[in-house]
Amino acid sequence: MKHGILKRIVVCSLLAFAASACLSRIWAQDGGENQNHLSAQEWREDLHYLAEQMPLKHKQLFHTMSREEFNAAVEKLDADIPQLNDDQIFVRLAQILALVQDGHSGFDLRPIPPPDRKDRIPIRFDRYENGIYVRAAAPEYADAVGGKVIKIGSDDWEPAIQKVDSIDSHDAGNLGEQFAWGAKTTLNCPRLLHGLGLSSSGDAADFVIEKNGSQRTFHMKASAPMGPWFLNSIPSDWVDARPSTASVPLSRQHEDMPYWFTALPDQHTVYFQFNLILPIGNEGLDAFSKRLATALQAPEIDRLVIDLRNNTGGDNTLIRNLLVTLIRSKQNHRGGIYVLTGPATFSATQNFLNRLGNYADIVVIGAPTAENVNFFGDPVGILLPHSHLEAAVSTLWWQDEDPRDKRTATFPELAVADTFNDYVAGRDPVLELAMKTPTPLGIEDVLTTALPHGLQPAVAAYQQYVNDPVHKYLPDPENKVNSLGYQCSAPKKSTMPFSSSK
Repeated sequence: MKHGILKRIVVCSLLAFAASACLSRIWAQDGGENQNHLSAQEWREDLHYLAEQMPLKHKQLFHTMSREEFNAAVEKLDADIPQLNDDQIFVRLAQILALVQDGHSGFDLRPIPPPDRKDRIPIRFDRYENGIYVRAAAPEYADAVGGKVIKIGSDDWEPAIQKVDSIDSHDAGNLGEQFAWGAKTTLNCPRLLHGLGLSSSGDAADFVIEKNGSQRTFHMKASAPMGPWFLNSIPSDWVDARPSTASVPLSRQHEDMPYWFTALPDQHTVYFQFNLILPIGNEGLDAFSKRLATALQAPEIDRLVIDLRNNTGGDNTLIRNLLVTLIRSKQNHRGGIYVLTGPATFSATQNFLNRLGNYADIVVIGAPTAENVNFFGDPVGILLPHSHLEAAVSTLWWQDEDPRDKRTATFPELAVADTFNDYVAGRDPVLELAMKTPTPLGIEDVLTTALPHGLQPAVAAYQQYVNDPVHKYLPDPENKVNSLGYQCSAPKKSTMPFSSSK
C-alpha cells in the first residue's frame, strides 16, 4: 500500500539507501578509475539471480513483454558482459527492468550518495515539449543557465534523450515518468551517461548549449553529491534562470512542503497543493483535512483548486479522511473542484485521483498523469549477491477503476502545457486557467445547444470543439456523440395521463 516513495522520494526510501550502498562498490572513484569492480563471472551471477527472481516476485511480470523477449535480453547481456564496463552493465540491467513496463519496477537511478562521493554535475535540467533547458546550476556553470540543450556528447538531444528514456521505468503506454525525470535526474550523472554511450568518461560529460542565439560546448564535471534539489528546490547559492525580480507563482512558493493550502477570498478560491502522501512534520493528513474542511466552509469560497503536479505518491492508506472532506465539501459540483495534474503525478497519487473522481465532480486540468489508472505497485527489493544492487518489482495490482478500463493515464479535460519561458517569467498557465476558467462545457453540451439550429451548425461546433488544443486529450468524442444521438432519437414518453377512450 506504500508505493511511489521507492521510485521518487529518495529521502524517505530504503531502496535508495540500498542502491547508494551498492554503488559505493561499483562506482568507487580514484583518479577517475573504477576500483573494486566486479568480475565478469560475478556480474553474470547477479544477472542470473535477477532473471530468476523477477518472475517469482512480480505480480505479473509478463503482462506486456513476452517471456521470450525477457529471456533474449538476459541472454544477450550475459554474452556481452565480458566486453562491457561496470557502467554499461548497470545500464543494461536497468534496461531489462524497464522492459517490464511497470513504473514501480526498476532500479532507483537516483540514490543518495555518501557525503564524500561527488558523482553529480551541479546542474538542473528540465524537459519541456520543445526541448531540454538548463533551469539552474552552480556558479561555475552560470553561463549555461537559461540555455537549451542541443547535444549531449556527440548525440543530438532527441536521440540522446531516447537513450536516457530506455533506462527509466514506466507504465505501459505512459511516458510521463520519462518526461518528468529523465532529464532532471539522469543528465547530471556522468556514470549513467557513460553507460549509455553519451560520455566517454564516468566523471564528466560534454553538452552543447544554445543561448542568446549562439552555441557553446560545456565540459561539465561531477563535483556534487545528489541532494534534494533534484526534486523541486534549488540551492540558494546556485544561479537560477528565473531572475530574482520575477514573480514567484503561488504553485512554486512551498514546493517542498508535503501539503498546504491558502484561502484566496478575493478570488473565492482555496488553493491546495498536495505534494506528498506522507505524514512529514507535526501535522498529519487527518488533522490537515479538518483545517481544510473549515476553510472550505467559508461562505466566500466557491472554488477549490487541488494541485497534484508535484505529487509522486506515498502511502495510499492515509487518504481516506481527506477524500471524505473533499467529497462532502460544498464545492463538490460541476465547476467547483479543479484538479491539476502532470507527468510527475504518480503512484498513490493516482489512487487518490481515481477515488476522488469516482465520488466528486472534478475538472482535471494540465497534462496526463504518469500512471495508468489501474496499475502495478507496492514493490519489494531483489538484492543482487555481488554488486548489492537492489532492484524493485511490483507485488500488487491496484484496480480502482473498472477492470475493462484500459486508460494509460488520467487525461485532463482541459490541456495546458507550461513552457520554459513561463518559468523564467514567473508564470503558471495551468494554475491561471484553473483559477479563472468558467465551468467548462462538455461536447454533449455544445452539440445540444447547436443541434436546434441544424446539422451544419452542429458539425461546425463539433469540429471547433475537438480541434481546440485545450481539448487535445478528449477521450472518445465519437462515442460521446454516438451516445447523444441515441438519446436524441429515443422515443419520448408521453406526459398525458393514461386513458382508454378513443
